[in-house]
Amino acid sequence: MAANTTLVVTAVPNPNEMASVQEYLQGVMPLLMGAGGKPVKRLKVDEVIHGKPSGMVLVMDFDSADAIGGMFKSDDYAALIPARDKGFAEMNIQLTREM
Repeated sequence: MAANTTLVVTAVPNPNEMASVQEYLQGVMPLLMGAGGKPVKRLKVDEVIHGKPSGMVLVMDFDSADAIGGMFKSDDYAALIPARDKGFAEMNIQLTREM
């Protein structure tokens, strides 16, 4: 796969499940860092000009798509999926590269 992959995550937290949001975030960040992730930005969306709103955005750089792809296929990540699905009304996890 291509080198220099950027992970872009957009998410809409479920306001009734903030404990699950925190559980997911506290569990996933060490996994992302362990896969070689370098945080670029963590953002809160203030205004949507067009399209569906998301509450938060995460951007991280990785040396390769393989590094981050393996993390998402791991048992450690699979254990976080119930908290992710409960804590977020919507989450888009995207691997990107420069055009």
